[in-house]
Amino acid sequence: MKKVVLALVCAAAVNRFAPCQERKTDPPVGGAAPGPAVAPELLPRPRGNAPDAKAAMPILNRPKEVPFIPGGIPSVGGPLGLLDVLDSVEKHYPLLQAIEQERAIAGGKLVSAMGNFDLNVIASGDSTAPATYDNFRGNVGLNQMLPVGGMSVFGGYRNGYGDFPTYNLSQLTADGGEMRAGMIIPLAKDREIDRPRAGVQQARIDVQITEPMIERQRLDFKRAAARTYWSWIANGQRLRVAQEMVKLAVERDGQLKARVEAGPAANIERIDNQQNIAFRNGLMVQSQRAFQQSSIDLSLFLRDEIGAPTIAGPDRLPDFPLVQEVDLSAFDAALGTAMEMRPEPRRLRLQREKAAVELNLARNQTRQSLNAVVAGSQDIGYGTSSLSGPNGLDRSNLNASLVYQMPVQRREARGRVLQSEATLAQLEAQLRNAEDVIRAEIQDGFSALERAYEFYQQARSRVELAQTVARAEREQLRLGRSDILRVTLREQAAFEAEIFEISARQEYFRTKTDLLVAQGLDAR
Repeated sequence: MKKVVLALVCAAAVNRFAPCQERKTDPPVGGAAPGPAVAPELLPRPRGNAPDAKAAMPILNRPKEVPFIPGGIPSVGGPLGLLDVLDSVEKHYPLLQAIEQERAIAGGKLVSAMGNFDLNVIASGDSTAPATYDNFRGNVGLNQMLPVGGMSVFGGYRNGYGDFPTYNLSQLTADGGEMRAGMIIPLAKDREIDRPRAGVQQARIDVQITEPMIERQRLDFKRAAARTYWSWIANGQRLRVAQEMVKLAVERDGQLKARVEAGPAANIERIDNQQNIAFRNGLMVQSQRAFQQSSIDLSLFLRDEIGAPTIAGPDRLPDFPLVQEVDLSAFDAALGTAMEMRPEPRRLRLQREKAAVELNLARNQTRQSLNAVVAGSQDIGYGTSSLSGPNGLDRSNLNASLVYQMPVQRREARGRVLQSEATLAQLEAQLRNAEDVIRAEIQDGFSALERAYEFYQQARSRVELAQTVARAEREQLRLGRSDILRVTLREQAAFEAEIFEISARQEYFRTKTDLLVAQGLDAR
């Protein structure tokens, strides 16, 4: 009685989670094993038995087919190629169209700089009537700066009628007025270069600078498009592999159902396989989401004729191109192409030319200013004035003069010289570094591509081996020499190997894209 009470207390206290230990007793006579310490009906009962062939199967939810992305425009056509994507970027990518407006901006700045050579018209009129001296004066003048030698010309017409005080008799003209013309010729400062001509030269260089700047952006956009394209293919291939894994498990479920109904196989085997189907369905849903995301990313580069993004579905999914071995002997040719095609050195060389113009202008500003001015005037019509000669017939005038000017310290000009020289030295150092960076990028590109190829080779070997083992294990299951667990493990290993191999292909073509862009090519 004491033992029964102890057993009841233990069973109530731990409820199957901790076995009760009873005190050992002497075995019965005859060596028979001791019987249970309590009555059988007092022990906890098992929660269930293994399902049999007649047991109801759990509900297996099939995943929905991948829906089309809301608001998307489907991309139509056959298998999508990389050239299709890059051509779309060239024609319709908004950011590329935006950066190409730099040409128009630079062209507008050039037109503004050339405005310093516009023809200027000056006109004025003045009257002092009624007054002590009633007179009228009119003046129209033209002024034109020439793009050669810093020279400028001027001319005009003026007239003066009425009464003038003796100290302003020069304002009086003949009846037909006075024509005048002249020229200013720099002899020292501003002869070789001046601010207007320097501005035009620099604006022209800015127009040229826009081309490597646009080309750099074009390469970056096409590189991004190509990398997105390879990710899209890789995620599509991963989705295909996941679908194939589900298909294998579903086909095996039908086979197991027939075996369970026939009797030789336990129902637990089919349930285990259906658990594997549910797991693979989950992987397929994740693969569907990854492919949708890649399609959305690719739509930013893949546009229709009006520039709207389009969604490339599984129907446009191509296979990866052939992975080719890397020819390391092509390094020198690739480096030469990069030095010629890359926009960064071209941009720095043009900036160096622009800085050289600024240096020439700064040195010009340190020189002395000496200008020759030649001007002449001629009265026309009839009339006399006290300035027209004793007979009123000599109404011609010709003047020549020299104008000299020089700032004593010239610190502003000298400071500009120092700035320009430092800028030139800075650009020279940047140009050397840009060439070194290009060489390093080509070296790294060849190294990465060669290793990516070797990595792919190993991944491909692993796929072939894993698939061979999985096929063999499925055959063993068909012959009754294996079980679902081992088949599942083999197929999972083959699945992981295929995913690994797809990633290796993706990395190879991404690396190849980077190498082409490093050479200044557009990933074609």
